[in-house]
Amino acid sequence: MGPQSLGRWAMKYRVSFEFRLTRRTIWAADGIDFYDHATAVAEKIGSHEFVSDVRVISDRSESLLTVDFAQEASGHNEVIPGALAVVREAIEAAGGRHFGMDTAGGRMLVGGGAGPGLDTPIWQKRRVVIGLAA
Repeated sequence: MGPQSLGRWAMKYRVSFEFRLTRRTIWAADGIDFYDHATAVAEKIGSHEFVSDVRVISDRSESLLTVDFAQEASGHNEVIPGALAVVREAIEAAGGRHFGMDTAGGRMLVGGGAGPGLDTPIWQKRRVVIGLAA
C-alpha cells in the first residue's frame, strides 16, 4: 500500500534493521563486493513508493550492517509486516539469502532467497527498531 492509498491518515515511521552480512567465501577486492551488494539492496528498498531516505551503515570488519529508512504506514501495526516484506524482497532481488525475516521477533530456521552458493550473501537479522519519524 503506497502513500497515495494511505491518504491523510498515513504516518511516517523510521525503521532500522541490524544484520550480520556474511557469505561462505571471503569478500573479494578488499570487500568492495560487500559494499556493492549492500548498495544494491538499499537501492531496491528505496524503489518502493512508500519508502524514503534509505541509509546504510556498515562495518565489514565485523560483518555488521544497519539498514535504516523512513516508511509511510496507516498505523504501527502495519509498519513491521510492510518493512519486513520490503527488505526481504530487496535482498532476494539482489541475489541474497535471508534468515530471521518472518516476523520482528521470530526466527526462521530455513531462510529465503537465493540458493546456497558459496558466494551468496547471507543476511541474518539481528534486530529491528521502529519509531515515529521526526
